[in-house]
Amino acid sequence: MLITITESINNSDGLPSILELLRVLINVLDPNDQAHTDSTRLIALGILNTAFEISGSRLADFPSLEALVLDSGCKFLFQLARSENTSVLHSALRTISTVLNTLRMHLKLQQELFLTFTIDRLAPPLPSKAQHPAVLSNKKGPSPSPRPGTPVQVTPNLTPVDADIGSGKGSATPPRLLVSPARGESRDLILECLSQVASHPSFMVDLYTNYDCDINCENLFERLIDFLTKV
Repeated sequence: MLITITESINNSDGLPSILELLRVLINVLDPNDQAHTDSTRLIALGILNTAFEISGSRLADFPSLEALVLDSGCKFLFQLARSENTSVLHSALRTISTVLNTLRMHLKLQQELFLTFTIDRLAPPLPSKAQHPAVLSNKKGPSPSPRPGTPVQVTPNLTPVDADIGSGKGSATPPRLLVSPARGESRDLILECLSQVASHPSFMVDLYTNYDCDINCENLFERLIDFLTKV
């Protein structure tokens, strides 16, 4: 099955078949689908992670495959990043880091959502509710748009994607939902994932130019620096 995926992507043969196979594997990840167990999801995550490692950079050459991964694929992976099952969490984070590293130029919105979620999970809990608005005080404007604007022309030139994530098009983002801080092994896994995503040589420069310099996006560079200096 794995050979079929990687060879089909690399040779662009049998695209309808590989699209259906990829769709099935991604649908298995849906944590709300009770028809599949965590053991089945672990198998699907392993296959997808290896396929992305080998041929992930080629997905952008096929719009149908790219759209499937960037929409349903990222949505289910991000949901699994909240899993209480350590094995599922580890595999999901590993697959997320692989997707972000191989499709970085096409994942502006998805990367913003994941990094914001990651920093929120790793940040220490606020001592009082009165201090929570301070976290959002550094944003440009009243609230960030749920959809990325035109990226700054730098390397990599991140492409905005019409992923079906967040609220509707053009609507303001509601206040960020508070997430429980990660503890124990879960915290270690999330830290490891953040380290892998940030290992790209130009990661911090790209973060600043593509997000902090875009009035429609979160100040991710500023938030990450603030997180690193306090935690």
